Amino acid sequence: MTSEANDVNQLTVMLDQAQVNVEAVTGESAVLGAAVADAGYWSQANAARESEECELFIAIRKDRDQRAALRDAPSPRGRIPETITPRERMERKLRTKRGQAIYRQRGAAVEPVFGQMKDRQGADRFSMRGLERCRGEWQLDAAVHNLRKLHRESVKNTKKYGENEENRPIIA
Repeated sequence: MTSEANDVNQLTVMLDQAQVNVEAVTGESAVLGAAVADAGYWSQANAARESEECELFIAIRKDRDQRAALRDAPSPRGRIPETITPRERMERKLRTKRGQAIYRQRGAAVEPVFGQMKDRQGADRFSMRGLERCRGEWQLDAAVHNLRKLHRESVKNTKKYGENEENRPIIA
C-alpha cells in the first residue's frame, strides 16, 4: 500500500518484504529465485537490481501488449549482443520459452486475486481516508479473501470425506 502514483519505486520494497515473509514462514534464511512484475515496475534501475540469487522478469509493455508481443515474436537465438540496452535485454529474456512460461504464471497467480476481491467483495475502492486506514482496509479485504478460500476448501473436504473426522485432512 502506497500513496505513490505508480509502482516503479516499489519493486525493491516489495522484494525485500517478500524475502522477509518467506523467511518468517519457513523459519530459515531464504533467497528469492525469481520475481515477476508487470510493466508498472519497469525501469532501468529496477532491471539493474537483478542478481544471481534473484532473477527478474519485468514486463516492458502493458499487459495486453506484452502478451501479444510474446505470442507473436519468435524466441531469440544466439548470443546476447553486448551493445543492447537493459530494456532490450529484458525484452529478449521475456521472449525466451523460459521467460514466457515464467511470465505466464504471473497472470494465473496474481491477477485472479484482484479480480475476485473487486468482484465478490466490492473491494474496488477504499471507503476510508489516509494511508494507514486504507492499509488496514486492504488487509481486511485480503483476510476475507483468504478466509473464503479456506471455507471453500473446508466445504469441499466435507463433501468429499463426509462427517467422518478420522478421514478428513487437516487444513492449516
